[in-house]
Amino acid sequence: MNNVWGLILGMAVVTYIPRFLPMLLLSKKEISPSFSRWMTYIPVSIFAALVASDIFFWDGSFNLQPTINIKLIPSIAVFLIAYKTKSLLWSMVVGIGGITVVWFLF
Repeated sequence: MNNVWGLILGMAVVTYIPRFLPMLLLSKKEISPSFSRWMTYIPVSIFAALVASDIFFWDGSFNLQPTINIKLIPSIAVFLIAYKTKSLLWSMVVGIGGITVVWFLF
């Protein structure tokens, strides 16, 4: 049981340090506007990379055939809903519902 608590504590420390250190080191320094603007794109680019790798790769290889890569069909629906409604909630609902329907059909 001690190993489990040690593991949980270790994971908490490891995930806390990368969040705390930049705040501690940069809190008293002036950040240039161009660097600040550049930093706003990092979460979007990481999310896009994660989503793109999940959508476009099927069985370990790049695949754009909707008949083989079944994740492409719901992703197109999510893109259209997100573009039209600009709502994260509806995009998630359509994405989860779409992948569930397609998964059970195929």
